Amino acid sequence: MHMQNELLSPGVAVGTIAIAAGAVGFICHRAKSLINSDRFALMGIMGAFVFAAQMVQFSLPFLPGASGHMVGAVLLAIMLGPIPASIVLSSVIIVQCLIFQDGGLLALGCNIINMAIVPCFLGCCVYNIGSPPHSGKVRTYISSVIACVLAMVTGAMLVTLETALSGVLIVPPLTFMATMAGVHIIIGFIEGLITAAVLLYLRQVHPPAFAESRIESPASGKRALYATFLIAALVVGAGLSLLAVDKPDGLEWSYAQRPDQPTFEAIISNDSVVMAAVDRVQSKLSPLPDYTIRTEATEAATGEGSTHAGMGWTSFAAVAGSAITMLLVWSAGRAIRKRDGLGNAPYPN
Repeated sequence: MHMQNELLSPGVAVGTIAIAAGAVGFICHRAKSLINSDRFALMGIMGAFVFAAQMVQFSLPFLPGASGHMVGAVLLAIMLGPIPASIVLSSVIIVQCLIFQDGGLLALGCNIINMAIVPCFLGCCVYNIGSPPHSGKVRTYISSVIACVLAMVTGAMLVTLETALSGVLIVPPLTFMATMAGVHIIIGFIEGLITAAVLLYLRQVHPPAFAESRIESPASGKRALYATFLIAALVVGAGLSLLAVDKPDGLEWSYAQRPDQPTFEAIISNDSVVMAAVDRVQSKLSPLPDYTIRTEATEAATGEGSTHAGMGWTSFAAVAGSAITMLLVWSAGRAIRKRDGLGNAPYPN
């Protein structure tokens, strides 16, 4: 659901960047009293895992020409709390944008709002209402699925609002909204099933992993949890990412292209020279555009410089992106804790 620059006007792009920057600044200020040593370590590792998980594009049932991927907001919010989760997911989105050109540079504010801040807080709230502490497995399963669907669809609705405010739609906003809602209900449901499976596993093997838990985890349990997600990030990034389908994601399918419908025409039109210029700059400066290597042949042919240079580069991009994300999250967390002067903050709620 990463928005590209072409979906926004310069005014909306700058406005949402300002809103996102203010929100992230406030969240980091609040996080000073919430990030303890355990959560600090887990934040970076979960950031690496979510980055890798987002690279696995899966085909959507009932929509053979479209694909989707996990966002991970609900999973992060349940395990870390919504404030640390927002920091982690914002870091993932920043790395995807700056290093891999996944999401527009001027759309960065929208993507942080739509995929990180709003879904983390909304998803955590919905999950906590439906599955209070000590709930049974069934309630945990159902609540996590509902939370993922609502968080995903809310993010999709924000996309439609931002494009409508930008004036780039050439169809009625309600038409685009209905399409986006339908597609992202499916994606949210699939993410909900994956999230529920992870949560149910953790409830069995390591209950202290949850932000709501008051149980102190033994050192061996913490190490096992960290190792589990690090190994999962490597397996998913280096292995499962190679199985990702080569189809437009739910957002792109909704407005730009539908391989299963050859006559489909894009439903947005953006003639802003500013957005086009930013696109060109971003394309030239991204080290690994589209999660692969830049080649001189492609640069000469297209002027953009990205190509599919082999599956090995996909695995490399996944592992490198996960490592960069983990370092960024740890750096942000260390800076937050250093400002507060606390080595071990209270356990987050």
